[in-house]
Amino acid sequence: MAEITIDAALCRRDGLCAMACVREIFHREGRGEIPEITRADSCFGCGHCVAICPSGAISHSDFPEGTVRPIESEMTPTFDQVLELIRGRRSRRLFKDAPLDREAIESILEAARFAPSGHNSQSTEFVVVQDRDTVREIGRLTAEGMRKLAKPFRSAVGRTIMGLVMGRRKTEIIAGFAPELEYLACQFDSGTDALLHNAPAIILFCAEDLGGFSEVNANLAVQNAALAAEALGLGCFYTGFVVLACDRDDRIAKLLSLPENHKVFGGLAIGHPRLSFDKWPERKPARVTWV
Repeated sequence: MAEITIDAALCRRDGLCAMACVREIFHREGRGEIPEITRADSCFGCGHCVAICPSGAISHSDFPEGTVRPIESEMTPTFDQVLELIRGRRSRRLFKDAPLDREAIESILEAARFAPSGHNSQSTEFVVVQDRDTVREIGRLTAEGMRKLAKPFRSAVGRTIMGLVMGRRKTEIIAGFAPELEYLACQFDSGTDALLHNAPAIILFCAEDLGGFSEVNANLAVQNAALAAEALGLGCFYTGFVVLACDRDDRIAKLLSLPENHKVFGGLAIGHPRLSFDKWPERKPARVTWV
């Protein structure tokens, strides 16, 4: 259980901690009163209380001295700057034959670890793969997984069976790109890596498989990492085929020595891009339902 205290001499009695806490751990009897800590056992360490307190009156065992820092507002980008970064980000699949600096990868992971997560679980863990042989083996296992996934859709009987197992709509979608899966697998076997594109590094986003939140948390971290890579002038693309292969069997997880019951939920292939883009093309208008 978290240890939370309020220094009465520093407290401004503004009640901001009580307003910000989603777990109702702070209770204030009336205006101008110092809040009481009533439900510390419900704290999941989001840090709202220590982040909102203007006088530093709150001490929290999850956030010892030096772990709560002021926001440098002069470094905060404008909306237009954020939007331009998002618009300009593209999936890059052509990389220079040059390794990534460890410092650059650590910067990307710094952005990824600050992604939101359900119940502040911070469940996502990261595996950075830079060894060329291991990257190649991940590609090989992914190619095998693609071929295995596509096999039942080669015949009408197989598609009928998969329809009963997976549902009609999902079966139609997978059947539609099954030929592409087999083609990519054949390309890999012939020496053309159309799955990982000879990326110099892969970051895989993993977690204990506890249900939907683990996957959502991981892919929120992926988005943070992708934008960070773009800001650093690096190129990346989402390794969807690797994630799909990991969902089919655990051989990649075993190759990476992931803990038991851990899965790969997201991934990015990253490198120095060979091409640069100075324009962004328009996309379809947002489909919005206003209620």
